[in-house]
Amino acid sequence: MLPKVIRNSLAKANPGFVLVVGFSAVLILMVFLTAVGTLHLEDTQRRFEGVVSERLAKTTLANRMYTAARERTVSLQKMTLLADPFERDDLWVRYGNEAGEFTEARNTLLAMDLTPDERQLLQRQGQLTNIAVPIQDQVVELIQEGKTAQAQHLLVHQAIPAQDRVLEQLKTLYQLQEQGARLAVTEATEQFQNARFWALVLGAARFLIALAAVVLIVRYTRRSGLALMQEKERAQVTLHSLTEAVIRADAHGVIEYINPVAARLTGWSAEEALGKKLGEVFSMVKEDVCESKLDVVSRIFSGTQHDTNSVDFVNAARGGTQYCIEMTATPLLNDQGGLLGTVLVFRDVTEIRALARELTYQATHDPLTGLYNRREFERYLQGALADARARNVEYALCYLDLDMFKAVNDTCGHPAGDELLRQIGLLLKQAVRKEDLIARVGGDEFAILLRQCGLERAEGITEQIRRTMKDFRFVWEDKTVDVGVSIGVVRLAADSGDTKDVFSAADVACRVAKEEGRNRVHVFRPNDLTVTRRQREIDWVQRIGRAISENQFLLYGQWIRPLAGGRKRASHCEVLIHMLDENGQLAGPSAFLPAAERYHLMPIIDRWVVQATFEALRGLPEDAARRLGCFNINLSGQTLCDSEFLAYVLKQFEKSGVAAERICFEITETAAVTNLSSALRLVTRLKEVGCRFALDDFGSGVSSFSYLKNIPVDYLKIDGTFVHNIPEDETDMAMVSSINQVAHIMGIETIAEYVESEGIRAALETIGVDYGQGFALARPEPLDNILQDLRATRIRSLRQGASTA
Repeated sequence: MLPKVIRNSLAKANPGFVLVVGFSAVLILMVFLTAVGTLHLEDTQRRFEGVVSERLAKTTLANRMYTAARERTVSLQKMTLLADPFERDDLWVRYGNEAGEFTEARNTLLAMDLTPDERQLLQRQGQLTNIAVPIQDQVVELIQEGKTAQAQHLLVHQAIPAQDRVLEQLKTLYQLQEQGARLAVTEATEQFQNARFWALVLGAARFLIALAAVVLIVRYTRRSGLALMQEKERAQVTLHSLTEAVIRADAHGVIEYINPVAARLTGWSAEEALGKKLGEVFSMVKEDVCESKLDVVSRIFSGTQHDTNSVDFVNAARGGTQYCIEMTATPLLNDQGGLLGTVLVFRDVTEIRALARELTYQATHDPLTGLYNRREFERYLQGALADARARNVEYALCYLDLDMFKAVNDTCGHPAGDELLRQIGLLLKQAVRKEDLIARVGGDEFAILLRQCGLERAEGITEQIRRTMKDFRFVWEDKTVDVGVSIGVVRLAADSGDTKDVFSAADVACRVAKEEGRNRVHVFRPNDLTVTRRQREIDWVQRIGRAISENQFLLYGQWIRPLAGGRKRASHCEVLIHMLDENGQLAGPSAFLPAAERYHLMPIIDRWVVQATFEALRGLPEDAARRLGCFNINLSGQTLCDSEFLAYVLKQFEKSGVAAERICFEITETAAVTNLSSALRLVTRLKEVGCRFALDDFGSGVSSFSYLKNIPVDYLKIDGTFVHNIPEDETDMAMVSSINQVAHIMGIETIAEYVESEGIRAALETIGVDYGQGFALARPEPLDNILQDLRATRIRSLRQGASTA
C-alpha cells in the first residue's frame, strides 16, 4: 500500500494530474519491465550466439583436420599404385597441400579458448602425428626412389595404422565438439524459455501495460527466433558441406534430416527420404560377415545397444549400388535418459577398401602368374602342418623345378620366359584339384600343397603333372621348346617337422629328381639316404655362406718333412682350411669341402685362403721364411677354370709383398687333366713370377704318366691309397717306387701322403721319396702357431749368434 502522506496528496490532486501521473507511472513501469525483459533476452541471445559460433568454428576446424589427414593417406595410397610420374607429382602436390590445410586448421584451433579435454586431445594428436608423418615421408621417399613394393609394404603395415591412430583422436575431438554443441543448445534453450516465462507472468499481472509490453516482447522474441533460425540455417549448411553422410531420425526411427552425401550414398533424395523409416532408406550388411540387412539402428532404438563406433559395413543403395562405409550411430537422449532419436554419421570408404585389397593381393600373390607367392604359401603350409598335428590328417607338399627354362630364356629371350611361366601356372591350375594350393616360390620353381592327400595319391597326381608337362610344347614365334619338370614330393603328417624342414626336404627331393636325369618324380620317404645326403650338403652350403659372411674360417698348417738323407731340404707347410660352425665347433675340410665342390663355392673359398694366407705371411722376416721351403695352398678344379683368378693372385702378391718363391700351389691330378688348358695357362704364368706347383693325389688317375710330362710341376704328391699299406703290400711298394723313379728322372721331387707310422716312413726312405706328410711326422695345427714358432726360432738364433760373437 502507498504511504498515508502520498494517498492524501493524490486525493487532493487534480484527476487529470492523477491520470497523467498514473499513466506516467504505468508507462515508466512498462518501460522498466520492457527494458528488463529486453536486456535479459539480449544477454541470452548473445551468450547463445557466442557459444554456437564458437562450437561451430571448433567443429568445422576439427572436421577440416580429419578430412585433410584422411585425404593425405588416400593420396599416399594412390601414389604407390600410379606408374605415371606426372600423375604421381600431382598427387605429391596435393599431398603437400593437405598437410598445409591440416596445419592451418590445427593452429587456428589451438589459438581458440580450449577446454582441458580439448587441449589434451590435440596434444595427443600432435604426438601421434609426429610418429605418423616421418613414416609417410619415408613411404614417399621409397616411391620417389622407385621402390614401390617396399613403399606399399611400409604403407600397409606402418603408415596407415599410425595415421588411423591420429584419425581416432580427431574423431574423438569432433565428437567432443558435437557433445558440447548439444549441451550449449540445451542450456541456451532453457535460459530463453525461462526469460519468456517471466515476461509473460509480469505481463499477465499488469494487463493494461501488457499490451504494450507484449508488442515489445514479441518484437524481441521474433528477433531471437530469427537469430535461432539463422543459427539453424548455418548448422544445416555446415551439415550439407560435410564430406561425411549424416542422417537424423526421431525416437520412432522416422527420418527428420538427411544431408546430400547421405542422399547420394543411399540413393534417396532429401524430399523422398524425409518422413520414411530408416530401414526403408538405409539398408546395410556387415562387410566381413555379409549378414543380410543388419539393422544396428534398431538395436539402439530397442535399448540393446547404446552406441556403434567406426564399424565397417556395406551399404546397399537404392538401385543396387553398394558402398563400403564406416558408420557411427549415436543416440540422442533427453535429461531423463529417454530416447529422442539417433544420428547416423557414415562415410564412403569403397576406394580405400579397394586399395587395401589390391595391396593385400600384391603382398600375397606373384604378379607374373597370379599364383600365391612364397611367403603366403608358407603361411598356408604352416596351417597345414598345424592341422595335420591337430586332426592327424595327411597333406602332401610338391616342389617343382622346370627342366628347360634356362634354354627358353637363352634362345627366345626373357619375354618368352615370362610367357612360359604364365602358361605353366595355367597348366598347374588345371592339373590339381580345386582345394589344392599352388604358388610360384622362385624363378622357375613352383610349389603345390595337396590338401588331405596321402603319399600314394600325391604320387599319382604329381606323375600326372609330370606327363602333362612332358607333353606340353611351348611355342614362341618360330621356335618350339619341350618343357619338362622335376618334382620332389614330401608327406606332411603329425610327425613332420616345421615349415623350414618340410620345404627343405621337398626342395632336396626335387634336386635329386633333377640330378637323376630330370623329368621325373622323387618321393621323399623316411630313411631316404639320397635326400638325407643332399640335405646335409645343403646344410653345409648354408653354413659355408654364414662362415664367408661372418669370417668364420680358420687357417691350419701341416708340416711336410724331408725324408731322404744326403741332401738337406727345408720343410714345407701345407695350408689347410677349417671352419667354425654355429655352435663354435671346429669342422675340418673333409666335412664341408665336398658340399662346396658340388655347389660351386670353391672359387670363393680358394680366394679366401689365398688372401688370408698372404695376410698371415705379411711381415714374416726373410731369414725366418728361408727355414722352410714354401707354403702349399690347394686349388680346386673350379678355381682353375676361373678366368679372373690369375689376376686376383697377382694382385694379392702385389698388395701383401709376399715373395712368390714362398708359395706352392697344389692342384689335383684329376682337376689338372680335366681342365688341362686352364691348368697349363695358370701354372705357366705363376711359375714365371716364381711360384711353385705340386700335383696332388698323383696315381689316382688313369693317364697319370702320359699327362705328367705336359704339366711343368715341381713336386708330385703320391696318392695316399698307395702309401698307407707299403710295408705289407709289395704291389703298393712297387707303385710308389715307380712313381718316385719316373718323377726323379723328370727332375720332380716327390711327397708321400698318409705317413701314419714309423714303418711307412722307413719304407719311403728306403725307396728314396723326398718328403713325407702325415700324423707320424706332424699333425695339423693353427697356422698362427706355426708362424709364431718360426719367429721365436729366429729370435733364439739371433741371440745365440750375439752371445757367440
